[in-house]
Amino acid sequence: MARPKAKIHSAANSAARVEQTVSEPAPEALEKQDPRQDGDGAGADRFSRTVWLAGVLRDRILKGVYRPGERIREIQLRSEFGFSNGPIREALQAVVADGLAERVHWAGIRVKTLDEKQLVELFQVRLALLEYASDLAARNITADSRARASVLKKELTTGFEEIEKDGGHISFHGALSSWLLATAGNETLKELWNKTMLQTLIYVNASLVRSHGRKGRLLINKLIDAICAGNVSEARGAARALTKQTLLDLGVSAEL
Repeated sequence: MARPKAKIHSAANSAARVEQTVSEPAPEALEKQDPRQDGDGAGADRFSRTVWLAGVLRDRILKGVYRPGERIREIQLRSEFGFSNGPIREALQAVVADGLAERVHWAGIRVKTLDEKQLVELFQVRLALLEYASDLAARNITADSRARASVLKKELTTGFEEIEKDGGHISFHGALSSWLLATAGNETLKELWNKTMLQTLIYVNASLVRSHGRKGRLLINKLIDAICAGNVSEARGAARALTKQTLLDLGVSAEL
């Protein structure tokens, strides 16, 4: 299915193109697990369809296929995937529980929207976690983490080149946050991040697509290099600068 080109609205309207969160499977993995061929039975089959479809919906929301404020219609999902109402409604409820969508009276399910004040408040929380994760990562950096950082930078460079080429979807699949949290080595922080920061990925990647990552990529590399050097102060500073630049690329100027 063809996906629309990146289209970013104002920060108040919160439209975005995004990377997939670290906790979700990549789209190609979802395609391989496609349960549509299994029929419409019950039990484990129904559960697998619910989980699979919820993953597809998350991926579409995070990549901007469904933009903030846009309705996700059950009838369209039934037509596209051929599932019964049960798995579809359960999958929709899963993305509501993730904080990516919301139920609106008389309007069904729509992708969640944030006004500018809510967006700034969300990124204030993100910054607090990002600074602390960067601090821990710089203190706990290992030779193995440095080796993985080298691979990560190559992956990110490829992603940015794709944006420059056609302005299409960004597809880092949470590689940066995954490396950062693994290097930090704090499981409680990782769990908190995965539970609360999913929604921010919409806006992080919206800013990168909107700006083609011209400044963001430099700050990301600066953050990775500071962590690899074990420089706590520079790592925290790069995390703050990156967060501020993300908001600026979305057209939001705010004190963090």
